[in-house]
Amino acid sequence: MSITPALQSNLRERESAPSSLSVEERSLLEAHVRLLEHQLDYVRAEMLHLVHERDLMTYSAAGKIYKPLRRLEARLVDGFQALRGARPERAAATENARANVSRIAPAVRRLDARRLLVDVTATAKYDAGTGIQRVAKKVTQALYRDDALPIPALAVRCEGGRLFTCRRFVASLCGGGAAEDEEVRIEPGDRFLTLADSWNVFDEYAGVFDRIHEGGGAVVSCIFDLIPALHPYACHETTPPRYNAWLARALVESDAFLAISRTVAQELADFVERRGAPHRRGLKIGSFELGSDICSGPAAAPREKIAAAVGAAPVFLCVGTIEPRKGQRVALRAFETLWREGRDARLVFVGRRGWFDEAVIAEITGHAEFGRRLFWFEDASDDELAFLYDHATAALAPSFAEGFGLPIAEAARRGRPTICSDIPVFREVGGEGALYFAVNEPPALASRIADLLDGRASGDPTATSRSSWSETARRIVSVIAEDGWSHSLS
Repeated sequence: MSITPALQSNLRERESAPSSLSVEERSLLEAHVRLLEHQLDYVRAEMLHLVHERDLMTYSAAGKIYKPLRRLEARLVDGFQALRGARPERAAATENARANVSRIAPAVRRLDARRLLVDVTATAKYDAGTGIQRVAKKVTQALYRDDALPIPALAVRCEGGRLFTCRRFVASLCGGGAAEDEEVRIEPGDRFLTLADSWNVFDEYAGVFDRIHEGGGAVVSCIFDLIPALHPYACHETTPPRYNAWLARALVESDAFLAISRTVAQELADFVERRGAPHRRGLKIGSFELGSDICSGPAAAPREKIAAAVGAAPVFLCVGTIEPRKGQRVALRAFETLWREGRDARLVFVGRRGWFDEAVIAEITGHAEFGRRLFWFEDASDDELAFLYDHATAALAPSFAEGFGLPIAEAARRGRPTICSDIPVFREVGGEGALYFAVNEPPALASRIADLLDGRASGDPTATSRSSWSETARRIVSVIAEDGWSHSLS
């Protein structure tokens, strides 16, 4: 849920006369207030937890040892930040791109797509194991296993403004040996797709972009969501400025964007129009669906601690990084209601630690039901995740903002329904097959779970997005090779 600056200003002006608001404006305002209240509650819980931890450190013997080490650490961090601050080219390049947007219109005739260069620089350098890296790996793997793509695809990495093959990275995904990498020559008509999280390495691409454009090719940026721009307070404090700098540059450097859902594609088009953001003339926007196949066939036997989480009681699985927008606290509050009502159901969280997570993790691990009817696994493998889906009554997706909603599709592929927040992208992915509840409302989620347990409601996984990664890869190549874009911006 986002609210435009113009409407925000309009609503502020009319706060004193609420009767003048239309039904749509009132509904949007109420939803925005509920979201702010939810975020405030989350931040308050995190702050109180950290204050408690600070007091423990301040008034304990360990704190006396820790204090001088903390000062040393602070000096090291300050020194590192100073070194990073000595590189102003990122901000300068962003402003230069904005000022010269008219200059970067294609100077040569666009050639038909001959080859797709899939950039995986960031993931090949460092795999954090999050959703973006999962997409980069699964798509790359699928591309190399498909011999009938419209144009050939080659995974590349950028180093020093030059492109190289990623043979070791590809071998880790597809098997086989790996020869030494070699430089990739950019050819006329090449399409260059920044598939991985390019915002961390965008400075390295400048020369590549120029050569692609000079050869009549095109630069395509993959966009996973606009959450740092639309919901900055749900992100780590360093993310929005870095993301906004990347987006400003990507809009003027890219000929097209590929979004991971139709919802994100529309959000991007609306964002550019609403903000009047500088962008490349004739910018195209398209979309694809993420794949949902975790592993082929039955899941392998899990570790004992994973197997112990399932039993005779119904199991509800909530998959996602522990962070503010994912809704783990909403799910926990809903289950506390169900447990008080005497319902014997299990809640299983699967996800790595993220940011602003101290309070919710302490709440989970310190809960009276932890290890009995409440579980959290931050290191589950693909096979173990598939095992948990197979033994779940349903998956839960309580996020208030997403770019796609991969757990919904993964659960459907394993034949399980999902109960999810009623947000546009979940409606797109879940379709008629998912069950929905009012976003950020634990009582509404508890009621929906009770409906499922009592047979008053049932989901239909066959009516939910269940694309395979091979279908995802083919869709990406087809959109780029055949110009299958859904939006074209003037």
